Amino acid sequence: MNCDSCDQELVITPSKDNPRKTRLSWDETFMSLALIVAQRTTCKFHTAGVVMVDKDKRIISMGYNGPSAGDLHCIEHGCAKVDGDPKTEKLLRCRGAHAEINSIINAQDTKRLSGATMYSALYPCYDCMKALNNAGIKEIVYFQKYERIKTGGEGKEEESEAAQLAKSRDIILRQYTPKLKISFSSDE
Repeated sequence: MNCDSCDQELVITPSKDNPRKTRLSWDETFMSLALIVAQRTTCKFHTAGVVMVDKDKRIISMGYNGPSAGDLHCIEHGCAKVDGDPKTEKLLRCRGAHAEINSIINAQDTKRLSGATMYSALYPCYDCMKALNNAGIKEIVYFQKYERIKTGGEGKEEESEAAQLAKSRDIILRQYTPKLKISFSSDE
């Protein structure tokens, strides 16, 4: 199988006649995991997943966008901010906890996050950046910029405060640019 965006051969089942010649970089590995974890998201508008990694390249935790335990989620009941409460239709605040917050919670001991790198499908919002700063994250590698959905779903808006906070706290921000595109086809 060949990579769609380059001539690199991807060997899924190596053999004597077809041995592996390369492997994914750390960035490719952890961003791929973040993008896969993001597929668990219950938000209708933001597909967000995060992988926290320590300085020795060990995974500390993962998280994705979703409601707090036991609450309604968007895919089944609609977005509280855009569609409103399922009973009253009144527009409410988002029920979701962001991937970044869930990954901090999933770390169980936030001391483990001090000096860590976060790989994220989306650039963090300002509220998440504050939590990441307090947890001691040193580097954020993100796939796409985040734009907040306005109440009622009438447009999106950027947040500049997150970048300002990262800069003032010397948190490294780096947008991930994929070098490798993997696609699998199925005859099913």
